[in-house]
Amino acid sequence: MSLLRFVEKNAEAYLINFLLFNIVLWVFVQVIMRYIFSSSLPWSEEFVRWCFIWFIWVGVSYGFKTRRHICVTALINGLPPKVKTMIGIITNLLVLWCMIKLFLYGWQQVSSPIITRQSSIVLYWPLSDLRVGMQWLYASLPVGALLSSLRLVQNIIEDLIALKTPPEIKSPLQLKAGGN
Repeated sequence: MSLLRFVEKNAEAYLINFLLFNIVLWVFVQVIMRYIFSSSLPWSEEFVRWCFIWFIWVGVSYGFKTRRHICVTALINGLPPKVKTMIGIITNLLVLWCMIKLFLYGWQQVSSPIITRQSSIVLYWPLSDLRVGMQWLYASLPVGALLSSLRLVQNIIEDLIALKTPPEIKSPLQLKAGGN
């Protein structure tokens, strides 16, 4: 159970760090190769692009997990806490609906015959002559949308618990935010 809890708490953070490390590393190596050795790696630009696309979709999920997405709160700042929570639940339900639609459309795209026949021109699997299939790139959309959906469901459950919890008892949301 502790392995599942570790993955639930840290999966996106470690994946984001891994992807960002690869982006920085291979851009740096490519700059060194071009300007010092007057040569370049044929695959690094596409690999960095793929890492960046995955980085974005996993980052969306991480933003929902940490509740750190950019938002405009000028209209709801003056409202009572319960009303703010209800607006947050409604907003999360709308975004959840969008993420479920993105997952379904992304899954259709990944499994379409056109995408399954395509492969990268310059990316090969390590130690083989097999090209990397484009479905690995396109899979970032349904995977990111699914992760985001799971995080949104967690947020909705936390908010519902916060609505039902009497004000004198700390809700899980207040404990997470460090409120008194």
